[in-house]
Parts: sequence; structure tokens; C-alpha cells
Amino acid sequence: MRTDGRAPSSDDVAIAIDDPFAAAMSWQSGRPDGDAAELARTLPDRPELLRAPLGELTLQPPVRPGKIICVGRNYAAHVKEMGNELPTEPLLFSKPATALLGSGTPLSLPRGYERIDMEAELVVVIGRRGHSFDRDQALSFVAGYTLGNDISNRDLQKLDKQWTRAKGFDGFAPLGPLFRVHPGAALPADARVQGFVDGALRQDAPLSSMIFDIPFVLAYIAACMTLEPGDLVYTGTPEGVSALSPGVTTAVGMTGFTLGELSTPVR
Repeated sequence: MRTDGRAPSSDDVAIAIDDPFAAAMSWQSGRPDGDAAELARTLPDRPELLRAPLGELTLQPPVRPGKIICVGRNYAAHVKEMGNELPTEPLLFSKPATALLGSGTPLSLPRGYERIDMEAELVVVIGRRGHSFDRDQALSFVAGYTLGNDISNRDLQKLDKQWTRAKGFDGFAPLGPLFRVHPGAALPADARVQGFVDGALRQDAPLSSMIFDIPFVLAYIAACMTLEPGDLVYTGTPEGVSALSPGVTTAVGMTGFTLGELSTPVR
């Protein structure tokens, strides 16, 4: 679905296109490496595959990533609330693709743990293949943005020290509701990441509060691994992370740059 930048309504009609991220990778498409953002804008509609009002559809994660890279402790106030020291370099970890969950799909909490938190985040979607690029080139590799929720099992995070189990359960990476194409340009510095539990605002901070900004983070990651079209980068969460329990509904949103609302009922 293509709009003028506004969040689509439930009455807007969604029409299928081929996957622009797969089409941008030569080993999948058989063509030279491409730019997923450009392909998302120019690939022809495929109404024979899907044409329906958005409100009639069950939303899946808008991207199928090759990898999901996350940044921990990237807002100073969140670092303080968790009792940790400020990092001197980005703290990276990964999530499996099986952790992805579409907006509106319920999250089944694993039982037997004392605390599982929500973490509202902005997610960068990579649009071009890149490795070892400079910070001032980083945004040229971005296709656009979406919203994420880095669900975190604090019991296992403390026990394991490394975070693979704590953040890797099925459903622990809600993503969406939609992907907004926005290549090569910085987001407004006053755009704010927000997190809600049952409609109550729990997290709210501007992107300018990041310890390591998006260009720095992308160049830091690309210094050690190749980024490919469709890869996701969860950029960190503000203070106010909240414990989850069955029956609540979490939401992630952003002001200053429209990305819709990522909703996750918890059961």
C-alpha cells in the first residue's frame, strides 16, 4: 500500500507487490544487487495475489529479515533505571527471526518467570547491501523505518549475562504495523519513541536522547558484518520499561514521524 506519508486507515486498500527486499539481493533475484526502497516504490501491483481493505487483513511482520541486530542500553535514562553504567561503545545482540510477531497478534508469555518487560523501539530497515561504510554514508543504506518491541525476560537476562535466551523467545520481537519507505534521510531529531501499557504512557523520549545515533550504530555494525536488504536494527529503548502480565495490551508509537501503532495483546 502506498500513501503520501500518512498512516493508512482500515478502509485503505492493500495491494500485493513482490518482496522488494528479496528483489534487491542478487543471490535471490538473479539480478545485480538493488535498492529495496526504490523497488518498494516502483514494483508493479499484483492485485491477483491480494487486494483487500487493510481492516480485513491480519498483519504479519512487514519485513522478512536475514538478521535482527539490536542495540542495548542506548538511552542514558534507561541505563540509569536498570542500574548499569553508560556504555562507551554500542552494545549489540541479536534476535532470531522466529521472535517476530505481527501487530495485533497476541503474545503468549512463557510461564514461571518473575519479570518480563516491554521495550518500545524504533527499528531501522536496511535497503542496500553494505559493509565497512563510514558514518556519513550510513543513511544511504537505509530503506525506511518501522516500530518494534524488544520483549525481555529479566530473570534470564540476569542469570545468563548474555541475552540470547532472555530476548529470543518466540514472539519476543513484535514488529510493525507497517514499513515506511524513507531512504537516505535523517528522521526529525524531536521525533519521539513512545510505549504504552493498556493505553497509559510509560515510555516517551526523543531520538536525540540516543547515546549512539543511527548513523553511528549502522557504521559500527557494518564494520564487522555485511548488512543486507531487509535486515532489521532495533535501536534501543527509552526509560520506563514496564513489566507485562496476561491480559494487558502493549503499544508502541512515534510522534513527529508517522509509523502507525504496533499493538500486542498479552496472554
